[in-house]
Amino acid sequence: MIELQAAQAVHRANAVTGECPYWDGTTRTLWWIDIQGQRILGYAPESGIETVHNLPSLPGLLVGRRKGGLLVGIEDGLYAFDPVAGLGARLVAVEADEFLTRINDGKPDPAGRLWFGTMDKTGRMSPIGALYRVDLDGTLAKIRSPISIPNAIAFAPDGRTMYFADSVTRTIEAIDYDPATGSLGKSRVFVRYPEPIVPDGACVDADGALWIALVEAGKIERRLPDGKLDLTVELPVSRPTMPALGGPDGRTLFVTSQRRVLSPEKIAREPLAGDLLALRVPFRAAAPNLAAL
Repeated sequence: MIELQAAQAVHRANAVTGECPYWDGTTRTLWWIDIQGQRILGYAPESGIETVHNLPSLPGLLVGRRKGGLLVGIEDGLYAFDPVAGLGARLVAVEADEFLTRINDGKPDPAGRLWFGTMDKTGRMSPIGALYRVDLDGTLAKIRSPISIPNAIAFAPDGRTMYFADSVTRTIEAIDYDPATGSLGKSRVFVRYPEPIVPDGACVDADGALWIALVEAGKIERRLPDGKLDLTVELPVSRPTMPALGGPDGRTLFVTSQRRVLSPEKIAREPLAGDLLALRVPFRAAAPNLAAL
């Protein structure tokens, strides 16, 4: 049985909804976003330096780019982001004329295609979102709709499996994936959760196991490629949103969390809600997929 240390808050940012942690090995910084706070946040564990960059609208994804720097998805599209220069040009427009939706969750595949979703930003959870793919030439393709809350997008290290969840279904799919073409194949149920547990963000480690943030359960699960539960990480927050493995040796588990829907009484019981949490784990991050865009 694996015994883990308790998760600690390493960046006390009080995010309304923290999401999309991404370890940048170049700057040795854990980047993440605060959706309703409209911020990109950075934490460098070796120096303890914390950074904040304000955004003009709600962010929904943050990933690394092959060209260097980051790619951030805000309400009207995908933008380049440089930690020094700040927000750059819009590279791809996404539902720019649809004022009820925003981008939510996304990851590149091993070839550099970016997969991401859109969702109702009003809080009504209407099924008006979609799942998109940005191909290597920058072409945007709508792959699936309607979707309510796209989440848990991740790829197996060999690129042969894509994970995805429409969170309202409480079900994570494992989808056969062709890394040469970016085509989806047969889908199967990877894991289904009972109410009130909701699967949110996910990441994959070097062994191909999927780490899943479970909202309302207050924990992260590590599941093997066959779906078997291998490890549970209990957390001091009830609404973790996404895990990421990183740090200088790739063995630190970072977890973002949310305080948006918590009552004042629950926030008092969960003072770390909205902060970036971290703990050491005996598993290593997979090689990062970087967006070609």
